[in-house]
Amino acid sequence: MTEVRLVPMTKKDFEIVREAGVKRYAEENVRAGYWTPGESFKRSQEAHDRLLPEGLKTEGHHFFKAMDTERDVQVGNIWIKVEPGEDRRGFIFDVFIDEEHRGKGYGKAMMKALESKARRMKLSSLALHVFAFNEVARHLYESLGYEMKSLNMVKML
Repeated sequence: MTEVRLVPMTKKDFEIVREAGVKRYAEENVRAGYWTPGESFKRSQEAHDRLLPEGLKTEGHHFFKAMDTERDVQVGNIWIKVEPGEDRRGFIFDVFIDEEHRGKGYGKAMMKALESKARRMKLSSLALHVFAFNEVARHLYESLGYEMKSLNMVKML
């Protein structure tokens, strides 16, 4: 059985992951039809800057490396924000499995590790956004019990 442990990122880890995340989010928004290629990187950068004004130290945001427990090798990373208040909720901003580790159960293992961590953090729920075209991710989240709570629809003219 594939298992991972979540390890807090260092500043260097964060900088690498953030740069890759900005690029990936830009590409995903282009693929979804929300942004044009010419504007996508700038818009993604601005969105990340708004969300993370203090970078790795932005209050409420947690960044973890996913480490294979058996081989002690990094297989991916995950970013979660804890919403303040009595009913503490978590929002997962990014889930990423490195290309060479995909299809081996690491996504499910990482999400289960996050659920355990969220329970220890006394979170009442976890939520996330997934682009409709990402069928692999949608299937993973549904298999773990995530339910659709809203749906954006677009008609291109």
